[in-house]
Amino acid sequence: MDVTGYVYEVQVLKALVLGEEERGQSQYQVMCFVTKFQKGDFITADAMVKLRQKNPSTIRTPEEDRGKENYTMTGWVLLDRATPISRHVAPFCVEAQEATYVREADLRAWAELP
Repeated sequence: MDVTGYVYEVQVLKALVLGEEERGQSQYQVMCFVTKFQKGDFITADAMVKLRQKNPSTIRTPEEDRGKENYTMTGWVLLDRATPISRHVAPFCVEAQEATYVREADLRAWAELP
């Protein structure tokens, strides 16, 4: 699941990782990853809905392959202080109190915004 906030260009990805019972791990762990995206690199849900309505049977493929991006999440977010990033982070990641991660570069970019 993910949530996207357009004001500060925030994307939050929530991952549910199932544990292995035979290893004595808990049933599951929830992790959140908060990243900054470029508005030009993202297609809004409204635009996708309009495309589907226009040609509902069309199979869409990307115009270009941009490859993979790897992120190293070097920091974590305290959910009770996440509102300046996005008001959606805390409620969306409530199950990931100790496992909400962010890149330092993204934190610096958000800190520079008005």
